[in-house]
Amino acid sequence: MSLEVLVVVLAGGEGVRLWPLTEKRTKPAVPIGGKFRLIDIPLSNAFNSNLRQVLVLAQGKDKSLNRHIKNTWYSDPRSGSFVEVISPQQMGGEYKGDADAVRQIKNDIIFYDPEMVLILPGDHLLKMQCYKFVRFLKERDADAVVSMIPRPLEYAKDLGAIAVDDSDRIIDFMEKNPNTPLRNRKDKNSFDASMGIYAFKTDKLLEALALEGTGFGRDILPQLKNSMELLGYDYLEQNIIPETIRVERDGFMEKVQVPNASDAAYWRDVGSIGEYFEANIDLVSINPKFNLYGSWKFFTYEHNLGPAKFVNVTNATVGEGSILSNVSGRDYIISPEVYVDRSNLEEAIIFHGSDIQRCNLKRTIVDKNVVLRGLEIGFDEKADKARNIYIDPVSKIRVVPKGYDSADKSTWRDIKRE
Repeated sequence: MSLEVLVVVLAGGEGVRLWPLTEKRTKPAVPIGGKFRLIDIPLSNAFNSNLRQVLVLAQGKDKSLNRHIKNTWYSDPRSGSFVEVISPQQMGGEYKGDADAVRQIKNDIIFYDPEMVLILPGDHLLKMQCYKFVRFLKERDADAVVSMIPRPLEYAKDLGAIAVDDSDRIIDFMEKNPNTPLRNRKDKNSFDASMGIYAFKTDKLLEALALEGTGFGRDILPQLKNSMELLGYDYLEQNIIPETIRVERDGFMEKVQVPNASDAAYWRDVGSIGEYFEANIDLVSINPKFNLYGSWKFFTYEHNLGPAKFVNVTNATVGEGSILSNVSGRDYIISPEVYVDRSNLEEAIIFHGSDIQRCNLKRTIVDKNVVLRGLEIGFDEKADKARNIYIDPVSKIRVVPKGYDSADKSTWRDIKRE
């Protein structure tokens, strides 16, 4: 085969800081927004950009991820589109980093013979015009391009920092250094952070993978800055996505076309329980920071259920087949087939198939198939610990684990991490 662009999605995130949501599932399989999984975001961005040849690199606890992709992201040989999951077990080993993961599928890359390879994280929340990104590489005739976005200096300990010259050429790269001297050219109180999104000319990628090191940011890119032409892609300036929004005119809400969506600059790596929680809350406000209802579509598995049923709801996203009866509160996200009765929800996220009755939940995540009866969660730390409800040590957000039943104490296992 010969392709213009082969998309590689890195879906092997262990998600240690998202535990216990990642106790039984890989990070890209974690639900988001009541309806989607994190893996749907990069796959939708690729498909919206008309990039339909995708390899998903999974690693460990990937049963639900494999099932979701098989049921949602169909391959169609007639149109030349495919979404194929590859695990390290198939390759006879395990991935030790993002560069090592791509290195292990070198033969697949050679087989498909693409002109360029686009590498995307499988667990970031953003809208990205991916084809414009790879077109930037092609038009500039560079060897590789790295997407970057300004971030405050306090994030330097968690992200790679990039320095570029006036022609966008990367002249320095520093991985996760809290005291990085690299600065954004326009704002010295911020730095240009690597988004973990790369595009390579294929021959240059194969050269890069021959180098020592398992991580692109930590090992490979610093070795390439003097031997290849690496470009920094200004995400805020370049990622332009036209959008249709509603604005009030003469007392009525009318659709208006705008040249760039307000959330085209949004980017979040939902790495911790607190970040995951806030990312979900970003979706439900009247004017959401990240809009799932615009013309840039996101795709996922269709449950073929009846419509959601609810009354008197403020700032909520409710999945199909769910029933909310006598529910008060605000800012909550309900997945499909959830039943909530006579309860108050204040900033709550409830996963598929859970049954909540006569409860008061505040800043709480409820995993799949949970049964709660007559509980207050999120108010009294001592009481929550007594029920073995997980409390995130940083954000204090509560997480009720998958399958928990408040009437069955056999499910009240100790879910504190060793």
